[in-house]
Amino acid sequence: MSTKKRDAYKEAKTNVMSLRHLVRSIVLVLAVLTAASAFAQAPRARSRRPAAKPAAQDALPEDPAVAAVLQTKPAAPAECVKAARVLADLGRPDLAKGFVKKALDANLDQNQLADLGEQMGSKTFLDLGGLAALQPEGKRLSDAVIAALNARLQDPKRIAALVQQLQASGENERFRAATSLQQVGAAAVGPLLAVLADPARSAEHANVRIVLTEMGRAARGPLVAVVEGADPKLAVEAMRVLGAANDPSVACAMLRARYADQSPLMLRAAAESELERLTGSVPSRAKAVKLLTDSARAYFDRHQTPPGVVDGRVEQWSWDETLRRAVARDVTPAEAARTLAARRASDAYVIAPEEPPVRLLYLATMLEAAAYQKGLDRPWDDKSQPLDEARKFGVKTIEQLLEDAMAHGHAAAAAAAARLLGEMGTARELLAEGAKPSPLAVAAQNADRRLRLAAVEAIVRLQPERPFAGSSYVLDALGFLAASSGERGALVGCPNADEARDLAGMLTAAGYRVRTCFDGKDLLYQASRSADYELALVDVRIDHPPVASLVQQLRHDSRTASLRVGLIAAAGYFQRAEHVAKSDPLSRAFSRPRDPKAFRWQLDELAAIDPQEVVSFETRQRQAARALELLAELGRSSSRLYDVRRVQDSVLLTLVNPRLAAKAVAVLASVNSAEAQRALLEVASRPSRPLKLRQAASAAFRQNVQTHGILLTAGEIRRQYDRYNQSEKADRATQQLLGRILDSLEASPHKNP
Repeated sequence: MSTKKRDAYKEAKTNVMSLRHLVRSIVLVLAVLTAASAFAQAPRARSRRPAAKPAAQDALPEDPAVAAVLQTKPAAPAECVKAARVLADLGRPDLAKGFVKKALDANLDQNQLADLGEQMGSKTFLDLGGLAALQPEGKRLSDAVIAALNARLQDPKRIAALVQQLQASGENERFRAATSLQQVGAAAVGPLLAVLADPARSAEHANVRIVLTEMGRAARGPLVAVVEGADPKLAVEAMRVLGAANDPSVACAMLRARYADQSPLMLRAAAESELERLTGSVPSRAKAVKLLTDSARAYFDRHQTPPGVVDGRVEQWSWDETLRRAVARDVTPAEAARTLAARRASDAYVIAPEEPPVRLLYLATMLEAAAYQKGLDRPWDDKSQPLDEARKFGVKTIEQLLEDAMAHGHAAAAAAAARLLGEMGTARELLAEGAKPSPLAVAAQNADRRLRLAAVEAIVRLQPERPFAGSSYVLDALGFLAASSGERGALVGCPNADEARDLAGMLTAAGYRVRTCFDGKDLLYQASRSADYELALVDVRIDHPPVASLVQQLRHDSRTASLRVGLIAAAGYFQRAEHVAKSDPLSRAFSRPRDPKAFRWQLDELAAIDPQEVVSFETRQRQAARALELLAELGRSSSRLYDVRRVQDSVLLTLVNPRLAAKAVAVLASVNSAEAQRALLEVASRPSRPLKLRQAASAAFRQNVQTHGILLTAGEIRRQYDRYNQSEKADRATQQLLGRILDSLEASPHKNP
C-alpha cells in the first residue's frame, strides 16, 4: 500500500462509522415514513383472504431500508457508489455489486474518476475494493479511482503550482497550499528540496522547510535517500530538514557525510551540526563505524526488522540520479533489510576501508544484495559491478569472506565468493592438504544446494592433481545433486498404512512422485538418496526415531537440511506437532487434511517458507544437469583423483530422465565398471529411446571399452549378437548402430568383470 493510500485510510477512519450510522438512520426514517404514508392511503381490506403474491421480478426486499435505497433509482456514478456502500452496510452485497458494476460501465475518464474519488473520499473505494462479495468489480473500481486520485495529487504541474502558492500574500491560501502538499506526501519532497537548493529562491526557503518538517514520516524516506545519494547542496538541505524533525533514527544516514574523506566541507559541516542536534553529540570516527556495522549486521542477520512494514511490504526509497529525484519501490521486509544492510556496510567501509571486519561485511552485504536482485538461480554476468568490485580484494580476502558468510548463514554471498575463488585462485592455495578442510571444501557439503554446487564447480575448475582434505565431498555432492528421475518428489512418513495411503494419494493428485515410509529410519534413508524430494509430510506419531529426533537428523545432513516438513497431527496430537515446529523454521504443524482444499492450503503454507530460498523443480533439473557435466569432466581429466564409480548408481538413475539421459551417457563413457557398459548397451539397443541418444550411448560404449576393455560376461556379449541378428527388419539407422556396437566388441580385449 502506498503512502497516499495509507494516509487516506487513516484520515477517513475516524469518521467513517459515524457516517455509516447517519446514512443508515436517514434511510430507515425515510423507509418508515414511506411505509406509513402508503398504509394511511390504502383502502381497508374487505376480506381476510391472503393477498396475491407479486410476480418474482416485482418483489421488493423485506428490509424497508434496502427498499428505500432501491426506490431512489441511483443512476449517476456517485449515486451508484453511495447506494453500493449503503447496501453493503445493510448486508446486501448482492445488490451492492450491481451498482458497482453500473459505476464501472459508465467508463469514466481519469479526470472523472479523480473527481469521483474526491467527492466520495478514498476510504469509500478502499472499502469497496476490500469486500470479497463485491469482487472483482469492487477492486477494479477501487484501483481505478485510487490511481486517478494519486495521478492528480502527484501531477508535477499541480505540485509546482502548490509550491509557488506557499508564497501567496493571503494566509489562508498559504495554509491550503501547505495542507495540499502534505497530502501529496513523498512526491512533493523533490520539488520542495529543489527550491531549498536554489539560492535565487531564498525568500521561499522558510515556508518550504516548514512544510517538509511537518510532513513527518511521509518525507523521511525520500529525505534520507537524498542525503545518501544526491548532490551536496540537496543533501545539506535534506539533512537540515531531518534535523528539524528531531528523529534520531536518521542519524546513521549522516555518518558517511561527516567522516568520508571525499565529503565536501559543506556536507561535513552540515552533518556535524545535525548529528549534534539529533543525538546531543557527534560520535567519533570509531564510534561511527561501530554504529554503522552494528546496524548493518542487525539487518543482514535478520535480527532487526526494517521500519515501515505495512501488510508485509515496505516502501523503500533511493536516489535516482538519472531522474534527479528520490524514487520508491514496494519490497518485502527481507529485501528491505538486505538493502539497508548493504547501505550501512558501504558507509562503514568508506569511512574505515582498512579494517578487515568492515571489508568483509561490506563485501558480503554487497554480493548478497546483488545475488537476490539478479535472482538466485540466474547466472552472474562476468562483468557485473559487484564481482568486479570484489575481485579487487584478492584471493585471501575472498576466502575469508566465504568462511565468514557460511558462519553467519549467508549462502548467496558465500556462493558468489566460491565462484570468484574458482576463477581467481589455484588448487595449491585454496585446497588444504592437511587434516582440516579448507573453506572451499567445507562449502562443498553445505546445506544450501546452490552454495554446494558453486563450491564444487570452483574445485573442478581448479583441477587439483593431488588428494586434499575434503576431496571426498566433491563426489558426494555431485552424486546427490545428479540423482534425479525427472519428477517432483515428496515423502510421506506415517505408521498407519491407510492414513499414509490417503496422504500419498493427495500428493500424487498434486503432481508429486511419492515415496511412503512407515518409520523414521526409512524416511531418513530415502530423503538422502535423491535430490528430487521437495517436501515431506510426517505424521507426528512416527517412530524409530520419534518425530522430534527425525527432524533434527534431517537438519544435520547437508542433503536433507533444506527439506520442508509438514507435521501432520491426528486428533489429540496437534500440540506435539506445534512443539516440534516451533524449534524448526522449515516445519509447519497441520491437522490431518480432510479435503483437497485444506490439503492445497497446507502445500501453499510449506511453499511460503522463505519462498526465495525454495529450489524449484526446474532449478533442480538444471542443477542435476550441471552435476552430470562436472562428473563427466572429472572422469575425463581427474580419474586418478576421483573414482566416479562411487556415484554411478546416481548416474544410472538419471538414464530414465529424458532431460538428463544424454549427460548421464557422457559420464558413463569413462566409468570403469561392467554396470556402466551394460547400461550403455541397454540404452543403445532399445528402439523406444530416441535415435540421437542411442547413437550417443553407442559412441560412449566404444570409448569405454577402448579405455577399460570389455567387462561384460560372455552371455551378455552373445545377447548383443542376437540383437543384431534380429534387426533384419529394423530401419537402416538401427542396423548400423547395432553393427557399430559389435565392431567395438570385436576390436577390444575382453576383461573379466
